[in-house]
Amino acid sequence: MSAEQRTLSGNRRTILTIVGIIVLIGLLYVGFIAFFGRDQTEDVRLDYSLVSAQRNTLSATVNASGAIQAAEVINLNFSIGGTVDTVLVDIGDSVTQDAQLAALDTRELQLRVTQAESTLAQARARYDRLVAGATSEEAASAQAQLDQAQAQLRQIKGNVTDQDIIAAQAQLDQARANLAQLESGPKTTDVQVTQAQLDQARANLQSQRDSLSTAKNRAQSQMEQAANTLRDRQDEYGRIYWQNRELEDQLASFGRELPQENKDREAAALRAVESAEESLDQARLGYEQSRQAEVSGIAAAEAQVRSAEANLDKLLAEADADQLAAARAQLAQAESNLAKLSGDQRQGSVAVAAAGVANAKANLERVTASAREYDLVEALAQVQSAEAGIEQAKLALEQAILSAPITGTVAEVNLTEGEVFNAGQAAIVLADLSSFYVDVTVDEIDVAQLQTEQPVTLTLDALPDLALAGEVAAISPLSNQQSAVTSYQVRIEIPATDTRVRAGMSANADIVVAEKPNVLIVPRRAVRAEQGKFFVDIVADQTLCQADPATWPIQPELTAIEVTTGLSNEFAIEILTGDLDENSCLHIEGVDARLDPLSGPPPGVRNRN
Repeated sequence: MSAEQRTLSGNRRTILTIVGIIVLIGLLYVGFIAFFGRDQTEDVRLDYSLVSAQRNTLSATVNASGAIQAAEVINLNFSIGGTVDTVLVDIGDSVTQDAQLAALDTRELQLRVTQAESTLAQARARYDRLVAGATSEEAASAQAQLDQAQAQLRQIKGNVTDQDIIAAQAQLDQARANLAQLESGPKTTDVQVTQAQLDQARANLQSQRDSLSTAKNRAQSQMEQAANTLRDRQDEYGRIYWQNRELEDQLASFGRELPQENKDREAAALRAVESAEESLDQARLGYEQSRQAEVSGIAAAEAQVRSAEANLDKLLAEADADQLAAARAQLAQAESNLAKLSGDQRQGSVAVAAAGVANAKANLERVTASAREYDLVEALAQVQSAEAGIEQAKLALEQAILSAPITGTVAEVNLTEGEVFNAGQAAIVLADLSSFYVDVTVDEIDVAQLQTEQPVTLTLDALPDLALAGEVAAISPLSNQQSAVTSYQVRIEIPATDTRVRAGMSANADIVVAEKPNVLIVPRRAVRAEQGKFFVDIVADQTLCQADPATWPIQPELTAIEVTTGLSNEFAIEILTGDLDENSCLHIEGVDARLDPLSGPPPGVRNRN
């Protein structure tokens, strides 16, 4: 091989070597770009979304949130103190209305009822005896006395001794004194004592009225204070609640959740509201008890006044003809007896016997006569007082038994058999779980669209896979003055169709205020307004909506189309006119391509306004 050939061969090897190095560097560069550039491309997140217009049913809703509440929750308490005798229910038991739940030891109370019944029976027997008049035995006895006096009138005989004269004079003096007392009226001391008893009864009546009225007013004041405290707790809860919602909306735009301490503050404020509601229920019960005590206490005091008045009337009443006749007969008998002893014995004896006959006749007439008015009034007052006593004893006995005022489920039992009842907490809490309700707050703009019986769909944070059907039951006619934003309370009722639902669970309500079937809808965020007109942007390449988002360009070519809109909700809006159909591919600026603008957030999560 010549030197020239060797030179050409060496140059050729050098060129091939250089080309090989260049190819190797190129392959390494392509591999580097393929390896590292792949991750960078996958990390690029498009700041838009593409979605096709749809034809579907569109529902316009008003959204609100609240907490599931039982149809009714009642805190039950004994109205009196005592030792717990029996507890007949446990937490979770179902009870019917009027079923007995628990009872205190009633032995002493039952004894009081028995004593009151005995007192009433005695008072009624005395009153009935006065109304019916003398019995046949009493009339027969009076008749026998008259017969005896008449017999003595025929048989009077005998001698008179010094002792007879002294006794006859004493009888005469006593008869004159008795007659004088009847004619002059009652003694001043007796009237004073009876009047003092009446004054004491009236003072006691006024004292009862004052003390019981004061107790009732105190209970009413406590009830009003409890109501004020509840309003204060509701104000605080409302303030914290709306602050959290505003902060929640702000944080949501950055993809962040509400801090736990804010949630805890809201939960604490809600618990304070519930505690204030329980205090108000206790205060209402105390007021009702004091009101009932005022009625029964005043009735008993008034009965005592009537009894004292009857006693005074009886004392002040003038002696009737029978009493005067009897007194005069006794006087005549005494005079005759004395005359007999000082004169003609026979004539005197006859006069005495005649007086005895007159006295016996007067007694018979008194026994068989009708009862006097003031005796009936006194006896009736005693009957009424005894009736009030027995009602009071029976009321105390009834208050020792705790019964269910409704059909429901036992939620709490704070009683232990053998221990003294603690009035500081509810003895038993009873809940009606046959249905639930949610109270939500709706602002003045949305409330105008609401009416009762509108359908409502509720979702629960605790059960995101569950949707409950309810309806609007009531709309408050007055605005909520405790909030800076004018709003109204709306009550939503739902049946108890799922055993997983519990009172207190957070609920999100979608109230359907309007609905249209088979309309063309687009995402609400796809519509923009410019100078009083509405536009949507569609991409030039309409096939992109069916393509993999990974192949979408960074910024597609767009065309603006003017449209007119109709019904809308928080996610979608109806297109009435415009060059759109179900095949139109719409561009939505600022929405992550991985989200569906028409479906909203995941189940159980709502935008709380």
